[in-house]
Amino acid sequence: MNKLATLDLSFQYPDINSLEVKPDRLAHLLSQAPVTIYTCKPNGVFSLTFLSDNIHDLFGYKAEEFLHNPDFWINHIHPDDQDQVISGMTDILAGDSILRKYRFKMKNGHWKWIRDRAKLVTNQTGKPIEIIGAWTDMSELIHAEEALRKSEEKHRFLLEQINAGVMIHAPDTRVISCNQQASKLLGLNEKQILDRVAADFEYVFICEDETPMLIDQFPVNQVIRQQIAIKNRVIGINRSDLDDKIWVMANAFPEFNNEGAILNITVTLIDITEHVKSQEEIHRLAHYDSLTQLPNRFLIHERIDQAIHLSRREDKNFALLFLDLDNFKIVNDSLGHHCGDLLLQQVSHRLKSCLREGDMAGRLGGDEFVVLLPNTGADGAAKVSNKIINAINIAFDVNENLLNIGTSIGISIYPNDGLVSDMLTRHADIAMYHAKESGRGRSCFFDFEMNARIDYRLAMERDMQVALEQNQFLLHYQPQIDLLSGKMVAVEALIRWSHPQRGMISPVEFIPIAEDSGLIMQIGLWVLQQACHDIKAWLAKGHPRIKVAINLSLRQLQNPQLFAQIIDIIDKTGIPPDCLELELTESVMMENHDLTLNFMAQCRNFGINFSIDDFGTGYSSLSYLTKLPLDKIKIDRAFVKDIAKDSAANTIVSAIVSMAKSLRLKVVAEGVETEEQLNYLKECGCDTVQGFYFSPAVSYAMLTQMLTSSPT
Repeated sequence: MNKLATLDLSFQYPDINSLEVKPDRLAHLLSQAPVTIYTCKPNGVFSLTFLSDNIHDLFGYKAEEFLHNPDFWINHIHPDDQDQVISGMTDILAGDSILRKYRFKMKNGHWKWIRDRAKLVTNQTGKPIEIIGAWTDMSELIHAEEALRKSEEKHRFLLEQINAGVMIHAPDTRVISCNQQASKLLGLNEKQILDRVAADFEYVFICEDETPMLIDQFPVNQVIRQQIAIKNRVIGINRSDLDDKIWVMANAFPEFNNEGAILNITVTLIDITEHVKSQEEIHRLAHYDSLTQLPNRFLIHERIDQAIHLSRREDKNFALLFLDLDNFKIVNDSLGHHCGDLLLQQVSHRLKSCLREGDMAGRLGGDEFVVLLPNTGADGAAKVSNKIINAINIAFDVNENLLNIGTSIGISIYPNDGLVSDMLTRHADIAMYHAKESGRGRSCFFDFEMNARIDYRLAMERDMQVALEQNQFLLHYQPQIDLLSGKMVAVEALIRWSHPQRGMISPVEFIPIAEDSGLIMQIGLWVLQQACHDIKAWLAKGHPRIKVAINLSLRQLQNPQLFAQIIDIIDKTGIPPDCLELELTESVMMENHDLTLNFMAQCRNFGINFSIDDFGTGYSSLSYLTKLPLDKIKIDRAFVKDIAKDSAANTIVSAIVSMAKSLRLKVVAEGVETEEQLNYLKECGCDTVQGFYFSPAVSYAMLTQMLTSSPT
């Protein structure tokens, strides 16, 4: 059956050019057009006589708002663009067709880029009738142009700044091209490099841990095998003509053809030898005592933490010995500090000679030493203690002076005498004083009622739970001062506990228990909520944005809901995400690489900032640091405290600032208490400082007053 036969051919369709249909049809066509059509009087003023209805889609305004107010158009043009629009009107009246772009203020208050194409319409005698024009939305084009411009600037900058060796490999790993910097790094001329395959460099490259690099580990071979780029690998170069290794940051990128096969692989080698040496020196100065070369306080606690982790996992004990030399003060006072230092060096040698492989001796400071004995119970600890006492009792020959000293030793055993490093050390210290009080030259085990310790711990946990319910916790804020402007630019949030019976309890006392019991999750969440509410209140009072730094613990990072909780708090308080700065210690970041990187990436994409706290006391590698979305490095207060007193501390601080600058990170020094410390930090190029020299941690009310009287 013919489908046309089903149509009612007798139906009379309206004439689309009739006076009744034509206006509606024109209006409908204009509303569907991708441009907004307008007309205005040719009198040099911006008085519109017609606007197509799709003006609402473009700006959010109704056509009547333009038509009833002659100044509406010009008044909503961006002030910086008004002159060119006005001059354009002159050109139109002179008979020119113009094409211009400018910003127009939308109904929602935002600015939108538009293209304005306009011309003058005249009658047959040339008399102006009206100006007709069309507005087109250029937002996407402008954004694309801006993104392209920034990308071009970035690539141009990188090309201008690049100082790297470049080697281009064929798919069979043959080197088909290299630059002079590559030749310089490898110590080979171009002819010695070209046409050689990766296997020919087997004895040239080594891994970051200084082990030989296997053929499969070569960046070019990894790219061929995995079909993806290899980024930021730290590798070493062994050269027969140099005593020291050259360290480079290697990146390898494949180029594919239309069929998806690799055309070539570009390997770049950036010389980071000085950075690696600087990092090694920072690590040595930060973790080893400069006098005895034994592990210092930082490394001691690090090793104790490692022993705790291992012993907990394997359900084993370890012993911690706390040594204090008897009569050492007499040597210092009578023979001087130089002889005292020589004596300490000899003591350290004898101490090490008493230990097994795997045991550790360290110096806390002064004449105090610590010995860590893994997999050792009370019997083993007693034997080693007696061996050390006997060794120290033998006279020392110092500058032809025979010196007779002794040592008193306190012993704590994990886990009976403590579950955290500070507690074990404190208990061993207490036991050492008992040994001294008992006659010196002997050892003493820490001992206390087990129930008393458990009761104390349970009481603290119970009181912390009540503190959360009754709002006993407080947040104090310590200002961070920009050294260039002298203004407060950020604060660090520090928790305080106002106990109704015990008064103020130090975080040092309750935070370790909170972390071990899991209460740190609730306390940490409270800190985030309170800090964000305080930020909201400051912004509501008209204070400028100020960053608030908040510490996160490893236990908090292990909470899979942490990121969602932070975002929920930010959404509910409505604060800008970049007002938050989350602080992680090196040890926390190194505990779980993948977990840390994933969390930091999520937060960074949302606009939250990150800093490393207590930098210089951990083991983070340079290659790992480059992968982290960091903004700042915080120099630990222990280094700042010894500025001008200890040249090693000065060297550490200077090296940390230098390395941070090379990684384009800001540097914050905490614990600044003297003008001498401040001046040295300024000379080093430190960006920001905090400490009692400027202000202690203060209450919310006090900081609000400071913000009011001293605007940031």
